[in-house]
Amino acid sequence: MTAKKTQFHPTKFSALIKRHEQPQHTADPNAVDPVALLISSFLMYDAPSHMAEAAMQKIRSATVDFNEFRVSLVEEMVQIIGVRYPRAEERCKAMRRVLYDIFRNRHAVSLAHLEGHPKQHIRQYLDNLDGMIAFVSNRVGLLRYGVHAIPVDQTTYELLIDEGALSPTVSLSDAAGVLERNIRAGHGLESYFALQAAADKRHAAGPKAAPKAVKPEKSAKPEKAAKSAKPAKSGSGATRTKVAARTKGR
Repeated sequence: MTAKKTQFHPTKFSALIKRHEQPQHTADPNAVDPVALLISSFLMYDAPSHMAEAAMQKIRSATVDFNEFRVSLVEEMVQIIGVRYPRAEERCKAMRRVLYDIFRNRHAVSLAHLEGHPKQHIRQYLDNLDGMIAFVSNRVGLLRYGVHAIPVDQTTYELLIDEGALSPTVSLSDAAGVLERNIRAGHGLESYFALQAAADKRHAAGPKAAPKAVKPEKSAKPEKAAKSAKPAKSGSGATRTKVAARTKGR
């Protein structure tokens, strides 16, 4: 029990939220359409809000509707949001898989069928979509359906660790769960918007404060910690050069 309590430091978390609270920010305009919110949430993880909003406008301008965006090739999606968008290809691949899974289940790019369902059902549906990542699922659940979920991406995670609000022993895959257990349901929205504002400031601070280039945590799946090892550099080329030099000098 004691170990669990030390994972979260309420005083430091409260101080962080108070410094970045956004009393005027109580909703996301994209939440009117849950699919728009889903797409904008994909654009939000580990990217500043202003960049996500600009990319969202590009998508709306470049396509007739979100179904047209769904059938676009990944390369076309990347061109729409911008080739310099952080981890653009990885982001678009995951987004496309989710949109295709929704269409495969409903024969339409729509989440209207979730309205009125219990929050647990909504959360399970979102978590289990092919390609879904936890940050996006949690953000859609919180902002559209009132699910008690806290979206945590790499930027937010590192911020919470640096501020001392979370123990370094907490992994990225566990961070959202720790917050959800320690933040009252009625405070989820204000906490998230404050964290989003803090993350935006971290992005604006420059490369030193930016998150490491890691893959986002997959929803409802264990975090993959293993990384592909880089091939060792061979010294054979240098050796051959030295041998050739000695031979030439004889």
